[in-house]
This record gives sequence, structure tokens and C-alpha cells, in this order.
Amino acid sequence: MGGRYPLRAVFKIPAIGAVLGILLTLAAMGSYHAAGSPVFCLSCHSMQDVGLTWRQSGHKQFACIECHLPDGNVAVQAAYKAKVGMRDLYHESLRDYTAFIKISEEGAGIASGNCLRCHYSTVQGTFMAAEAGTCLACHEGLVHGLEGRIGGIHVE
Repeated sequence: MGGRYPLRAVFKIPAIGAVLGILLTLAAMGSYHAAGSPVFCLSCHSMQDVGLTWRQSGHKQFACIECHLPDGNVAVQAAYKAKVGMRDLYHESLRDYTAFIKISEEGAGIASGNCLRCHYSTVQGTFMAAEAGTCLACHEGLVHGLEGRIGGIHVE
């Protein structure tokens, strides 16, 4: 038996690795899911007024990610969420958000694509479907309102 490992030891390390891999995967999935909830999204100071208007809208049954994440596979969504999340964390940490939060051009395109996923049958065959613009060009204040959509850090 000199130099041979007992059979138990041969399976012990891969078994531990498999258990750790499963736990890591479950933790990542749980974190991804939690980071997409309105509770998480609205936990930052700069999103308080945006959340208030969303709660009063006709779209309050939809989580933030249903409108603000690209419609794609999990890898595409995770990459976009990481990019935007790091940007938001950076600005929230520095407290340098502008007083009036406006959706980016890329974000408006994503939101419009998500609008059309639900509402395409309503707009197909109309000038709205033929236009190359975004839904937000006309419906910008539909969910988050135009009045009181103040974000950022208020310094007086």
C-alpha cells in the first residue's frame, strides 16, 4: 500500500469541491435574484422619489428589472446589471448624482424594447411601431412621473 491514498481520501476532495460549488452557485443565484428586487433597487437614497412614483403607477406590479434589464439570456442580463450597478454604486458612494435623474439613451432603448414585449399588439400597425424612436419619447412620465422625479443628493 505504500504511497497509495485510501479510497475515501480520493473521493473526499472532489466531494468537498462539489458541495462548495453547489453552495457558491446557490449563493450567486440568490444574490442575483435579490439584487433585482424593488426593495434592493430602491434602497439607495437617489432612488427614493423614483420608487415613490413607481408605487403609484399602473406598472407597480412589475419589478424594476422587468423594464430596466435587456431582454436576453442570463449572461447578457448579468453583464448589464453589473455594468449599471457598478456605475450606480460609484455615484451613490460619491454622492454626486444630479438632482434630476434621467434615463440614459441605452437605458431608454432597453425600456422601450421591454414596453413593446408587452404592448406590441397595441401599437402594431400604428405610426408608433413605424417610428424609430423610443416609447419614452412620448411616454416618459408614464411610470415615474415628471413632477417630483428628483434623485441625487440634495445639498442646500
